[in-house]
Amino acid sequence: MKSILELIEKKNQEYAQLPFFKYMEDETINPRQKLAFAPVIAPLAMEFSELCKRILRDEPTTDYIQEMVNVHTHEEHFHWQWLLEDMEKMGIDYPMRFSDAVRFLWSEHTLVSRSMLPLFERYTRGAHPIIKLVAIEVSEVTANVFFRSTKYAALQLQETTQAEFRYFGMRHNHIENTHTLHTPASLQTMRDIEVPEEIRQQILEFIDVAFEYFTDLIDEFFAYITTHSYQEPFARVYQSERSLRPV
Repeated sequence: MKSILELIEKKNQEYAQLPFFKYMEDETINPRQKLAFAPVIAPLAMEFSELCKRILRDEPTTDYIQEMVNVHTHEEHFHWQWLLEDMEKMGIDYPMRFSDAVRFLWSEHTLVSRSMLPLFERYTRGAHPIIKLVAIEVSEVTANVFFRSTKYAALQLQETTQAEFRYFGMRHNHIENTHTLHTPASLQTMRDIEVPEEIRQQILEFIDVAFEYFTDLIDEFFAYITTHSYQEPFARVYQSERSLRPV
């Protein structure tokens, strides 16, 4: 497993160079604008909870690798609640018609965000626990890069609002770095796992597909924050979506 973890780290270093992360480092940009993509990540946050509960988790189990997966799914599945809290504190938790909410969630702006579950399910449903573990590891390392980039904007907002931003801020960043899966003992256990040759190629294929997905996802966030103002994050969405309504 050591060589697989090294490959994941190599791809993660490339992922960390995407334009979105450079944008998040720009101190001249309003922190609210940096996090204006929050509505776009909502489908992914909900889908990841579903992936943990319905696809990755398999209880009870006598397989120690599956048990590592199970423990992680219990630590992860509730984080979407923090996202909803942060959106309210950012002032973008707008009342809207149900039809408008549906139009946004299934709009072109969330095309990548809402496609994580079927993509990951294709590789992990009923799969060998090692494949599930790899799926978690790819999700974790990319999440670490992502939440490191959002925490500074969240901290700036906390200073002005006197409210904690748990999803985009230090709380989530801390949790991502202290999961049971990432204790020294667990990391060593992961390195020592022997990967059967019959699933190695499937794992390598999944890693390529998963990093392509997360790259597209970050590009989707970047496209949104560079075309939509935090003051009216849904304005252009309404205009474009309503123009498609039948008359």
